[in-house]
Amino acid sequence: MELVQAKSLLAKLMATENIIVEQKKVETASFDVKNRILTLPLLDKNISGYLYDLLVSHEVGHALYTPEDGITKAVDLGLNMSIMNVLEDSRIERKIKNKYPGVRISFVRGYKELIDRDFFGTKDVDLNELNFIDRVNLYTKGGPTQGIQFNSEEMALLNAIESTVTYDDVIEVAKKLTSYLEQEREKKKIMLEDSEEEDGEDIDNLGYEDSEEISQDDADASQQPEETEALEDKRLSDKNQESNSNSGAKEGKETEAKTDRTFQENQKKLYETSGGSYYYADIPDVDINKMIVPYKEIWNKYKKTCEAYNYMNDDAEYNKVRSDSTKVVSYLAKEFELRKNADQMKRASIAKTGELNLSKIYSYKFNEDLFKKATIIPNGKSHGIVMFLDWSGSMSDNLDNTIKQLINLTLFCRKVLIPFEVYAFSSEYGQNEWMVETKKIGNMVLHKCNLLNILSSKMSASEFKFACSSLLHCASLYRRPDFLALGGTPLNEAIIAAMKIIPEFKKQYKLQIVNTIFLTDGEAHPTPMTYQEYESFGKSTVAEKSSPGTMVIRHKKTMLQEIVDSRSQTSALLKLCKQITGCNIVGFYILNGRDFKNVLYRYKVPVDYDLARAEFRKNNYRILTSAGYDEYYLIRAEGMDTDDDEGFVVKENATTRGLVSAFSKYTSGRLMNRVVLNRFIGVIS
Repeated sequence: MELVQAKSLLAKLMATENIIVEQKKVETASFDVKNRILTLPLLDKNISGYLYDLLVSHEVGHALYTPEDGITKAVDLGLNMSIMNVLEDSRIERKIKNKYPGVRISFVRGYKELIDRDFFGTKDVDLNELNFIDRVNLYTKGGPTQGIQFNSEEMALLNAIESTVTYDDVIEVAKKLTSYLEQEREKKKIMLEDSEEEDGEDIDNLGYEDSEEISQDDADASQQPEETEALEDKRLSDKNQESNSNSGAKEGKETEAKTDRTFQENQKKLYETSGGSYYYADIPDVDINKMIVPYKEIWNKYKKTCEAYNYMNDDAEYNKVRSDSTKVVSYLAKEFELRKNADQMKRASIAKTGELNLSKIYSYKFNEDLFKKATIIPNGKSHGIVMFLDWSGSMSDNLDNTIKQLINLTLFCRKVLIPFEVYAFSSEYGQNEWMVETKKIGNMVLHKCNLLNILSSKMSASEFKFACSSLLHCASLYRRPDFLALGGTPLNEAIIAAMKIIPEFKKQYKLQIVNTIFLTDGEAHPTPMTYQEYESFGKSTVAEKSSPGTMVIRHKKTMLQEIVDSRSQTSALLKLCKQITGCNIVGFYILNGRDFKNVLYRYKVPVDYDLARAEFRKNNYRILTSAGYDEYYLIRAEGMDTDDDEGFVVKENATTRGLVSAFSKYTSGRLMNRVVLNRFIGVIS
């Protein structure tokens, strides 16, 4: 897989554009100049890197230099495509080697490898006995060391071939070459006809009628003159047909590059036959305006529902959460500002002001630095946060504590004036019009998903308070209206939406750093299918199809791609999201202790599982860096309760050391119970 990705990147770099690179079980490499798709065969991993680079460089040459309508133009002019292929290959390979001199060695060694393996069908063949176009093909690919010779007329044509610059030049040389080959063919035709006339005279003078020695079979045949004449006519007819057939074959061979055709047939020997194939799934361009449900719509609808059932929110719970979090939020705000200021000072520079420092005048004879200096401190980088909350059924047991942590995060953002948006990704809201536009051939199949914009920095104080109170009430099953019901886990869909949300968020607030946070307690629904076209009852239709092989997820706008399997789709999408948006991505995975070992196994963490589990139970969290996130925090659900803080307990007659120990334990405990906040601050600052 590393080779696949490396060669795809090589092709993109050489083409100086984000062309589409696809590797499939095809018989040869090719380039679709119209759609800018470079298709590479799945080659045997045992072939040399030089040969692979040769094939990639060759097709990139077509991508850069062969015009979109090149083939159509040649066909319309009635040109021989075998000749055109040889001449155009020579031109684009010469140009790509001039553009990237480093690939010359790949062409030399790659073609030597192909010739040594008899890919051109020239083993034990006198190369100088081949027709002109075959000699040209071998000469332009393998070089002059092969001992290939040309006469004066051929040499003039060869020089013209090697002097082509544009595709139009190739066409003009192809016309000259075709004319030359036709002349040579006519000469050989005349020589063949003369040879046939001589053969005919020999046949007439064989003397069968004058022979006195007649066998018994001949005697029997003499009794049937009509049959004898018919047999003789057939013999002459067969000879003429054979002669004509040979003439046509020779004519065809004169204008066909046999070595090129043989190479195309032998390429299958380079293919990887044991591995599976790749199939490509484009990430749909989702309409986030249709996907996002505005916070005003959500909470107005919630308010009407409460009024209908004569039930209104009680702010008491929110006030308690806010009161409990005051000290922690203040601490985090202070730490955030300190870390920002430290970064500013690290980037500070000292500049001369141009104003004399009078206190240094005395040293003018031995000191040239007599000017005052000023420390220039650059402005601190502007931050923003986008959060995505799992609104699935499995969150039911942990929803209360998760929402409390979420409120703490937003209170912190409001305190330090960081713009933020919070989206709950849900499969149950009911509005999924955006999905219709994604059902296009080649696109990934996505699941139902809406992004509920439950909290925002754009909210007024009263709107924010009502939303937080409502969220706390929604944490209880019996207080949750139907339109806020918990459902599946469309995490992948939320990540795809984030690829568009984050750039717009960054642009709106003119931010330099955007931190993206995902809070979830489970894995995403896999999306192993694409939309394909089917024929049904004489009509074509687009339907979901699970394709065999390895999926390659591709972002069409940037043409970035990741190779995935069914268990690594989320990680791949996160990597693409980070590359596309340039944001930091942090994940918080809330799980029970009994599931911890399975998660480590899923992400292939090389640890002693029993020891890691014991540490997890002690610390209530573990950090992973192998899941697509910058940091992925596994949070022990049993340690998330924010209401069980132990008080500052000091033993009677405690020593100074005892006081310090008690305070340290108290502080550590409070921060441990708020591990989301504690780990979060270090990442975003």
